[in-house]
Amino acid sequence: MALVCVGVFGAAFAVTGALAALPAPAVGGTCGPGSGSEAAIEAIIHPGSIGAGPEPAASNTTGRQSWLAFVDECQSAADDRGITILVIGVGAILVAILGLVLVIRSRRQSTPPAHAPPSVPSVPLW
Repeated sequence: MALVCVGVFGAAFAVTGALAALPAPAVGGTCGPGSGSEAAIEAIIHPGSIGAGPEPAASNTTGRQSWLAFVDECQSAADDRGITILVIGVGAILVAILGLVLVIRSRRQSTPPAHAPPSVPSVPLW
């Protein structure tokens, strides 16, 4: 039963990681359209929602490089979080399933056999 609890805890941990805000990028700003970073699941599902503003013109190389670094860092953080969530979530589900299988198996082995029919004394048939 402990494995089932660990599996449920792991699944809750994965969901919390999906809903937690992304870290702020090193280049400044936030990975979200508002004043704070958005949840990882939002950045994974809608990558264009990263609040980097409009893309600078190709002639503005400094601004463009800075913009690309910002978007790349936010998207990398979202991708890393997504992979972590996936690994933790799948592992938690597998642990919970293993726990359920072990619980069911142990209950089957510990159940006493059904009432056996009374034995008939062996009588010679001649």
